[in-house]
Amino acid sequence: MLSSLLGIDMAGDLLADRLDAAVARGLLERGPAHRIALAVRLASVLSDAGEAAPFLSGQECGRLLGVSRAAVHKHVEHLRSLGFAIASVVGAGYRLERPFTDLVAAEAVLPFLLERADPETSWVAGLPYRYVAACGSTNQVLKQTAASSPSGAAVVADEQNGGRGRLGRTWVAQAGKDLTFSVLLRPSVTPVQAHLLSLAAALAVAETLETIPGLGGRVGIKWPNDVLLGDKKVCGILLEGSMDVDRLQWAVAGVGLNVNSDPAALMSHLGLQAAGEWLGRPRPTSLRTEIGRDLPRAPLLAALLARLTERWAGLETAGLLAGLRKRDLLAGRRVEVLSGPPHNEPVVAGTASGIGPEGQLLVRTGAGETVAVFAGDVTMGRVAGP
Repeated sequence: MLSSLLGIDMAGDLLADRLDAAVARGLLERGPAHRIALAVRLASVLSDAGEAAPFLSGQECGRLLGVSRAAVHKHVEHLRSLGFAIASVVGAGYRLERPFTDLVAAEAVLPFLLERADPETSWVAGLPYRYVAACGSTNQVLKQTAASSPSGAAVVADEQNGGRGRLGRTWVAQAGKDLTFSVLLRPSVTPVQAHLLSLAAALAVAETLETIPGLGGRVGIKWPNDVLLGDKKVCGILLEGSMDVDRLQWAVAGVGLNVNSDPAALMSHLGLQAAGEWLGRPRPTSLRTEIGRDLPRAPLLAALLARLTERWAGLETAGLLAGLRKRDLLAGRRVEVLSGPPHNEPVVAGTASGIGPEGQLLVRTGAGETVAVFAGDVTMGRVAGP
């Protein structure tokens, strides 16, 4: 069964229908749609037969896609350039040598996403999907086309060499090991509600990670949008946007998730200034470090995009706040809130006392006053005493 290889339990007709729907709406070009269908067909043969998987002839592949054998050859070469391990033998055809579950090109991720999300809905995070092997920042790449791109448009990179976190900090990821991606949103929210998008993203990531065996009960959120495993940071989120006085025109949400990297090795390559940014803050970790095994990135990214779609589409405040409060790692801890760069001035210090009705951090000072914080840089200290 294909599901045993890819985690996909979707009939071929349904996949074809959803590919056609995405193409019809301009969310996916016909070429990538053909390559997705071809990759899934080759994967299903590998799943059924294992190492003894037979070759599929070019004629059979062409019949599947409705294209010539020459076009099939071009599609195979394109898939190979993306990292798909496809063997070919003259007179026999093509065979997938191993699963493509750790690739993050559209051809690897969209089969998983289309199982979870119907492209005929109003919008889906990840459609349209743009893959770049390397870039400075996925947020920066997506912002360049934000004015003309539809809600849900995503940029995904295997290597991000100029990643940034909140407040201008450095975000480091290991090429080919982690997930770095950005999604464009056109929400119906006012500028003062924009922070809810960031909070919803953190909750969606946390909810997705909680489904991974070995992480149940260990995932928490450090307000406003850091996702932690225990006391270590596994995910950061950066929200940027363009707004008028009364409305948010668009927002780009960048997500960096440490999946299979070695955080210790990453930290050792940071300069003194970048390394100093972590002082007094949760140190980085990765999913692999915490559970002791590699995780396939393609289905994980698809699960994240599907859950982000659900959380952003509704932005229902009561459910959002309940989810955040359940995972609030700051509650009951002593905290110090700074304004952030460039002045980094003190805002308030005291004991975090929960998340308010508008998503703000509540801090109770030593004088007994409760201060509501909507933005800032939070240093988390020990659990407060009685």
